[in-house]
Order: sequence, then structure tokens, then C-alpha cells
Amino acid sequence: MEAITAEGLTIFYDGKPAVEGVDFTLEDGETLLLLGPNGAGKTTLLKTIACFHRDYTGRLGVFGRAPCEAKKFIGYVPQSHSLNERVPLTALEVVAMGGIYRRGFIHFKLPPETVEKAKEVLGFVGLGDVSERLFSALSGGQKQRVLLARALMSDPKLLLLDEPLSALDPSARAEVVSVLAKIKRERRVAMVITTHDINPLLEIGDKIMLLNKRLIAFGSPGEVLQDQIIKSVYGPLARVVPVEDKLFCITGDVHLHRHGGGGR
Repeated sequence: MEAITAEGLTIFYDGKPAVEGVDFTLEDGETLLLLGPNGAGKTTLLKTIACFHRDYTGRLGVFGRAPCEAKKFIGYVPQSHSLNERVPLTALEVVAMGGIYRRGFIHFKLPPETVEKAKEVLGFVGLGDVSERLFSALSGGQKQRVLLARALMSDPKLLLLDEPLSALDPSARAEVVSVLAKIKRERRVAMVITTHDINPLLEIGDKIMLLNKRLIAFGSPGEVLQDQIIKSVYGPLARVVPVEDKLFCITGDVHLHRHGGGGR
């Protein structure tokens, strides 16, 4: 089944096109890596799929429905969380939010079944031992995994992640990528991940979209990661470097990371 289908999609902000003429299909269980420079429209597209932004023309379907009719299937992890870290929430309580807010609960006392599920999901992302620690006291990588766990509380069929590796050190990036690979492998959740640095994520990417206010390229890593395509967006110094059976993309914004990669 098709997780996302877009045909002639043009998204508007303040009456002006922000993203134009996007056509693509993402199958259920596939992972799409969404690449492009600042201001390319990556977050705009993500928010439109999530039904946070509704000003568009063309066709956009999520599991055969309009985005706002498919919200129960979607988990969204923003680039910057909106939690007030001065409020002493534990990791468990943050994860539980993903189960109680959608059902209309107010955060006074967590239902026992919600607590149990939050513990289970924290264990799934490798953080079963931090459930009672304050969210504010966690490392950047741990916080990101807690936010992933929160999104998984609603058992989504589609995960939308906006720059989940930004501001993380290489070790934390590797931990988050490992969890994303586990989600893909064990839960078969379709994912759309925006990123500036595609290299750590290539191992889980089935499709790549290169966006720069319009669709530049869409396809498999081998189809999209070609010098002439990358240079058309990032300039003459950008290039794709094959190393054994892996591809590495150098765009000028990021460094080459040997821990990432994907097959042709």
C-alpha cells in the first residue's frame, strides 16, 4: 500500500509558492530521506503531510486519505521540541504524552496501561533505565530517543522526522540512527526524514528526494546521488564519493562521515 502519494503538489505560504510541482510515491514501510539546502521547503513539505499546514494545490494522500483524515496514522518529531524543561517531567512522563494527549487525557495521573506502554517503548529505544530521570537531565541523544519513543506511543504507520540528527555528536547520531533502523526493521513503519547530512542515514534510506523549492530528483540512492544532480543544488564543490559498496555525499555544509552509507 502507498504510504504517501503526491501529484502536482504545490504548497503556498502567504499566497506564494513555497514548494512547487512535487510528484512522488512512498510505499508502506519505506524510508524517504529528504535532502536540500536551508529554505528548500523540506519542513514545509513535512508539515503539509502532517496536516499542520493546509494551503496547497494538487493531490496529497496518506494511506489513501487526505492528510487531515490520516492524522491517527502519523507520528511527528519536530526539529526543536516545545517542552519547557523547567517543568520537572521525567522521561517516562514525556513519552506518556504521546499516549494520553491523543486520547484527550489531562496530565494529572497517568493510566496504568499508559505507564506500562511508555516503559515498553522506552525499552525499545534503549532507554529503559532512564524512565525516572528528568528529561532536562538527559543528553541530547537521549532526549531525541525519548521524543522518538513519544511518537511511537500512538503506534503510527508513518513517522515524520525533522532533522533528527541536528546538533548531535557522532556517537549520539549513531545511537539515533540505530533506533531508526530498528523501527524500520521491527515495526515496518514508513518514515520521512529531513536532513542536511544524509550520510549517517543512507543505510536506512530506500528513497531520496532532493528538494530546492521544487523537486530536483527522486529515486533510489544510486539514482539521486550523482555528481551532476548534487552539483545542481549545492554548487561545483559538491560531489558523491563511492567507497566500496557505499556512497558518501559531500554538499559543503557537512563533513564526510565514514559511519554512514548505503548501497547503490
